[in-house]
Amino acid sequence: MIKFRESNKEIISLINTALAKEINVAIKQAIPVLQQKIIPVIRTSLLTSPEISSLSNGILRAEFGLTSDPTPELIEAILATFQIRPLYAQKNRGGGIEIVMQPGDYSNILGKSFAQQPIDGGSLPWLSWLLTLGDSIIITGFGVEFGAFKTSRTGEAKMSSKAAPYKVNSAFSGTLNDNFITRAVNRVYPQIQSIIVGTL
Repeated sequence: MIKFRESNKEIISLINTALAKEINVAIKQAIPVLQQKIIPVIRTSLLTSPEISSLSNGILRAEFGLTSDPTPELIEAILATFQIRPLYAQKNRGGGIEIVMQPGDYSNILGKSFAQQPIDGGSLPWLSWLLTLGDSIIITGFGVEFGAFKTSRTGEAKMSSKAAPYKVNSAFSGTLNDNFITRAVNRVYPQIQSIIVGTL
């Protein structure tokens, strides 16, 4: 006959403690692997998003009068905030991971020089408009008229009272909680879930 000196409660506690150690080792080993697998997925989703394509060489570039392509720096600044934080297991609590990206106020990118387009007498905060203002009217007396205009910054569009009022193109506009960044991540969320499950 085998006799245990420990009570059932003590045995369960010992088992849970041992399991927690194993889980924590697995989590620690998985984090760098997950980083390597997930970041490229998000980068591809951003690169292929309609907004990034339009900013690089499309309607948004003309609409905002961008004189250079801000998208490479923008994407890298977004991805630089990507973190996987371990939630280590304890004997009475399971473990896991927490993935975070982008501060809610977007200060990491809105404060960058590429987020502003220099104009006569100041600058145009195009990225803030795109990410936060949705379909709100921004300029009442003027709008964007598209065409071949030699005097405009891009040669593709100009501000005109005939096109008033101005708001960001509804096909691309966003708010703090629903913009091209959140949409890009949401598109690949099932893929990210599969990566996590397959790795852990």
